[in-house]
Amino acid sequence: MLLPIYKHRRQFLYSIEKNGVVVIVGVTGSGKSTQIPQYLLENGWADNDFQIVCTQPRRIAATTLAKRVSEELGTSLGSQVGYCVRYEERLSHQTRIKYVTDGILLREATLNDPLLSKYSVVMVDEAHERSLNSDALLGLIKKIRRKRKELRVIVCSATIDAQSFLDFFVGTNDRKAGKGLDNGTIISVDGRQYSVDILYLERPAPDYILATIETAWKVHRSGESGDILCFLPTGADIDNAIRLAEEHFQADIGAVEFLPLYGNLPYHMQAQVFQNRRQSDRKEKQVRRLIFATNVAETSVTVPNISHVIDSGLVKLPYFDPRTGLERLITGPTSQASARQRAGRAGRLQSGKCYRLYTEKYLHEKMLLHTPPDSQRTNLSSFILTLKALGVDNVLTFDLMDAPSVDALSHGLESLFALGAIDEGTHLTPRGMDMSMFPTDVFVSRMLLESLAEGCSWEVLGVASVLQVREVFQRPRGRREQELLDFNASIAELADSSGDHVTFVNLLSELEHKQWDEQDCRERFINYVAVKRALEVRNQLSRILKQFGRVTALSVIGDDSARSKSIRRCVTAGFFFNVAKLCNDGRYYTLRKHILVTPSSASVYSSHTPTSSEYIIFGETIDGQRGGLELKAVSAIEARWLRELAPHYWK
Repeated sequence: MLLPIYKHRRQFLYSIEKNGVVVIVGVTGSGKSTQIPQYLLENGWADNDFQIVCTQPRRIAATTLAKRVSEELGTSLGSQVGYCVRYEERLSHQTRIKYVTDGILLREATLNDPLLSKYSVVMVDEAHERSLNSDALLGLIKKIRRKRKELRVIVCSATIDAQSFLDFFVGTNDRKAGKGLDNGTIISVDGRQYSVDILYLERPAPDYILATIETAWKVHRSGESGDILCFLPTGADIDNAIRLAEEHFQADIGAVEFLPLYGNLPYHMQAQVFQNRRQSDRKEKQVRRLIFATNVAETSVTVPNISHVIDSGLVKLPYFDPRTGLERLITGPTSQASARQRAGRAGRLQSGKCYRLYTEKYLHEKMLLHTPPDSQRTNLSSFILTLKALGVDNVLTFDLMDAPSVDALSHGLESLFALGAIDEGTHLTPRGMDMSMFPTDVFVSRMLLESLAEGCSWEVLGVASVLQVREVFQRPRGRREQELLDFNASIAELADSSGDHVTFVNLLSELEHKQWDEQDCRERFINYVAVKRALEVRNQLSRILKQFGRVTALSVIGDDSARSKSIRRCVTAGFFFNVAKLCNDGRYYTLRKHILVTPSSASVYSSHTPTSSEYIIFGETIDGQRGGLELKAVSAIEARWLRELAPHYWK
């Protein structure tokens, strides 16, 4: 079956030949992401050792699309078609079509090729998501095109904001006067969309996970065909939902397959979701797939055989307040645009239904039309460092579609100065250049560099890798006393009395030393998928850290307290902004701004630290279940470390 993009093939090839910028609007499933790179390849855009690069906001899309296109071309993955994402790549000298994340292409421009000279065409897919990296990439490409007029740019969006993208590259006045490669055009592609019935709740659901499972059960028992896609806000919610669903569907367990889909899953687990069942399998035994996904399933890649979507109406996003210096991961309403994208997943291959676990009034009164771009709601420290490494001396002059607030920019510059990444003139320092080499945020990269001086690089690499994944411990959802006792006993065997960071090191060490498999981890309430991913990430980060010094580990024989202090000193070197002090009322307040915070009950610091430390350091803040701010990744520190490691910040 031909995809909708096919009837626009000639129009597209003519437009890309005659214009420097082509903006393509089309819903997910129209074939933009898979077919356009192939059209370009067939028509010589990858001749003379050039490559065609297609960027994606998420690694899951980049890897899946590369696999699909390589299959369509009849080649092995990594030969003619490959991908490169954070901590993983499949490429070769023969690669002509390359799928990458936005951040990877930015890093490539930063470290190796500032003019992206190996590419004849850069395709920025899913640009409507407006991540920090995609916005920075658009600004960078606009700058590059002043030097490389022959570079073609394709911007793909699943929403109707195409004009704003075209205006960004080719202003209204320039477009009227522009000729040839200085000009641009818009192509609108109709999607292959079947009708989708939208159903709402009459009243809000008190428990969105339970409501999702109960709705899925009713759909399954109704006898209607097709797989079920459930949208939940977090990976932890998905893990909980699958455990509950396995109990709820016990009577029909052989007829249902439960699959997770979120960004930190290993590639082979992600790939299961996108594999269409063979016809022979369907005739032999019809098994319905129940897929639990975060917002990664909204766009980019079509999940096959979906007829039913269950939308919790929630998403988890970071929000940064420059006045307090705190970034919070907040679970809140998704946007109306995202709700439409989610519903559309049910109408790709046949008519479907979308069950919205909220009222129609909630949709119109509580949900924004569009999700605010990252540049207007996240910490800009890493973003500014990337621009500095790209040679942008004055970040205020860098072209962005939506300018960040002055407060956010000021805080980002202040943070980089405190970390030693820029000097008083806001110029990049040697340390700042080193920090920009890591595919992590600036606080983690500073922590890693400090570990070389402390002689505990291997341990701190473990800390950094766990901070890149989700929860490594799986607390029982139920309230059965024996289960909770078993959980606490298991954690106690690994816990360090200082808190979470050294506990992370202990966990990875035990995992490797005793070679725990998936069953061993399950018995110990350890998230096997998360820790395996952490080990992969650690190895990747280790290869980068070795460029700056010798990666060593502290001796396992000796003073445990000295080992613990060395690790926590490194954490302090990177996260010294995030410090709270125990006050006379027995509660913790941030050292700056004096904001009340509470270590999360899921933190080892809360459950296995015998006495409260006067000072603690933390990785992130989240909205507590009972209100207020809760802290994750918490450890005790000594006050003097702040003066020793960041004297310019803590005078």
